[in-house]
Amino acid sequence: SALVAPEAIFALKLSMVTSFWATVFNVIFGLFAAYVLSRYDFWGRNAVIVTISLPTAIPTAVAGFALLLLWGPNALLGRLLNTQGVQLMFTPYAIILANIFVTFPLAFGVIKPVLDTMSRSMEEASATIGATRWQTFWYVTLPSLRGAIVGGALLTFARAVGEFGSTILVSGSLAERTQTAPLYIFAKFNEGQIEAANAIAIVLALLSFVIFSVLFFARDWLEFDSQDA
Repeated sequence: SALVAPEAIFALKLSMVTSFWATVFNVIFGLFAAYVLSRYDFWGRNAVIVTISLPTAIPTAVAGFALLLLWGPNALLGRLLNTQGVQLMFTPYAIILANIFVTFPLAFGVIKPVLDTMSRSMEEASATIGATRWQTFWYVTLPSLRGAIVGGALLTFARAVGEFGSTILVSGSLAERTQTAPLYIFAKFNEGQIEAANAIAIVLALLSFVIFSVLFFARDWLEFDSQDA
């Protein structure tokens, strides 16, 4: 009964939806950033890599506080949005933004090492037979990255579903509005409703187990698939 409560179902759905969109964004832009930083050498390249990796070292509460200072109602960017009638903080969009910021290094960190070690002979061969840079990327490079992309996406999604520190600051943890599953667990625990907190905690634990089981048991298949491509 605790698991099918309206608040619990809403919290689970919100976590899944916001984590999904954060994963989509991070995989697309993580792939783009990894490709540029792996294939091109330019001034400030190392600084960009450090900046991208920085969220892994910053406490998530600090990340959430920084986003609040930047996009909050009284912040510069927040006021600009308010003039357009847009409120970002304390909405599901703020949760997606926080998840993107916190989990971006994961997809990037999985994809870039594969690109760094990938032989460029197939890409060079593709160019010599007249393929454009986009065709080479789409038909040669991208298929070889399928394993890394799937792995990065699963890791990003698993991390985003369990994000707490940043989301509690930018969302406000409003029941049935901006309360994700981890925030629901925290709220119910503080209210003394241990059964309700346990119900959602078990679901998240099982979800994490399934995701990492897929990563572990499908690792050989993903690597073979990428090499075969």
